[in-house]
Amino acid sequence: MAETEQAAGTPQPSAAGKIRLREYETVFLVKPDLTDESVDKLKERIRGAVSKDGGKVLKFTHWGKKKTAFPVEKQMRAVFVHVNYLGNPGIVAEIERHLAIAEDVTKYMSQRLADDVDPDSRQVEADVKLAGDADERARPEREEGDRGERGDRGDRGDRGDRGDRGDRGDRGDRGDRGDRGDRGDRGDRGDRGDRGEER
Repeated sequence: MAETEQAAGTPQPSAAGKIRLREYETVFLVKPDLTDESVDKLKERIRGAVSKDGGKVLKFTHWGKKKTAFPVEKQMRAVFVHVNYLGNPGIVAEIERHLAIAEDVTKYMSQRLADDVDPDSRQVEADVKLAGDADERARPEREEGDRGERGDRGDRGDRGDRGDRGDRGDRGDRGDRGDRGDRGDRGDRGDRGDRGEER
């Protein structure tokens, strides 16, 4: 192998002889019903892939269960996990391969944060677990019939009058309204040219 061709898993030395890596972050979403133990297994898989490549995981942040902007695999909520790591350019493809294989991962996105980072200058931080959205926490139970400020709508009165609707007349049997043959022949529209033109 030539000196310019190095394996993807081999850290790249800089001109000064020190190993330099790139800094990346990946955010991935997992199914909302997944247990913390399953999320931990995914995190260990990613740690193993990064260390195998000669990189270093700096920090995992478990953001908890949050609402998504749109349904992801028919779910409006997902567990969000953020990982910050150092590695060679091929590490992102390897991590995304692991995430694509995992059945519980619904989406993922990676971003390069910095080039030419000295791994000794970056310290590994403890993993962080956040609570997630406030509306996911337990809500106080409401009693049946408790409608809050809306009341029980008992003050609506008899709606039979509805005088504001005017006289609508005898509307007769409207059927399925599918025929609509009473509108006349409209096949002559092509002759008119401009639609605003009178005949």
